[in-house]
Amino acid sequence: MSSLHAAVADRLLTLCEGIAPRLAIPLDQGGRHRLVAGDGAIARQVVAALEDCPGVGILPANGGLLGNLTVAANFALLLRYDDDAQDRSVRDQDLDAALQLCGVTPQRVAVLAREQPMNLERSERWKVGFVRCLLRPPELLVIDRLFAGLTRRQADGLIAVEAVYHARYPFRPVLFVDLDSHELPALPDCRSSTELAELAESA
Repeated sequence: MSSLHAAVADRLLTLCEGIAPRLAIPLDQGGRHRLVAGDGAIARQVVAALEDCPGVGILPANGGLLGNLTVAANFALLLRYDDDAQDRSVRDQDLDAALQLCGVTPQRVAVLAREQPMNLERSERWKVGFVRCLLRPPELLVIDRLFAGLTRRQADGLIAVEAVYHARYPFRPVLFVDLDSHELPALPDCRSSTELAELAESA
């Protein structure tokens, strides 16, 4: 059983190990934060603890999409399209605009809805998952181990995409959970960086 747990009180999210606070993020001040985990097991425990906290949304490196459904079906599940055709048209326009904000060309947007996420290149799959967060923003967006296995150019490209979230929701914070590596890219305007090299043995 993990010794990590998260809770929100007075608009402050706190991640604790036992009774010891390890991370605190104000929910109404926006900005980027980073937690660097010593290994994958710790990163998974951090994400699991945060996922249990109301108002937290997790965006994994694979975009968090159901691979056997089309992109359109994934969005239909998330956005809960109703039977109002006029309302659905507005939502589709919002989706197209959000994809284009994230660097997806109009030509690609036109065919992307029919694609299955499992067949998309990793960066594009993440962008599609990220667009879901743009359309349904959580109070705290947690980006889970995005940079593992990416080139510096790919990482910088996705950081630029992530900037769209801050422009649209300046008061909603984002937490990057990363694995310890000397090759981690710098985060622009990062407000806090926390290292969690190891955890005490759980009871």
